[in-house]
Amino acid sequence: MSNRWIDGFAAALALALLAATAYAQNTGAPAAAPGDKPSPVAAIDDATLARSARATKLIGSHVYVQDSDAGKIADILIDRERAAVTAAVLSVGGFLDIGEKLVAIPITDIKIDSEARFSLDMSKDDLKNAPTFDFARMK
Repeated sequence: MSNRWIDGFAAALALALLAATAYAQNTGAPAAAPGDKPSPVAAIDDATLARSARATKLIGSHVYVQDSDAGKIADILIDRERAAVTAAVLSVGGFLDIGEKLVAIPITDIKIDSEARFSLDMSKDDLKNAPTFDFARMK
């Protein structure tokens, strides 16, 4: 083989590698190391993250009716078949954690403002008269 052919092949290979590296940098995807398998887990984009909230930050948050504290988020219920949040279990009523009851409120009924303040468009009496939620009913 002539040196010209080898030099041309090496130059073409170098250009191809350079183009692949530039493409990987432009797509925002990290360049895979040789032998790495592609991940089956897709990255979560920034817009989705900006709309999301951590369950650990939600649990324990106060929920307000008008300007009055109506209770706290005790837990979050997730539909296992649809992988979607269905309800928030609120701890309502009582005094100093005595006499409280749990109430499951559809997640769509809970409003959140720009300062992460949770509120409901119902009265405290509505919550007081709501059916008591029992975790034992879950299978």
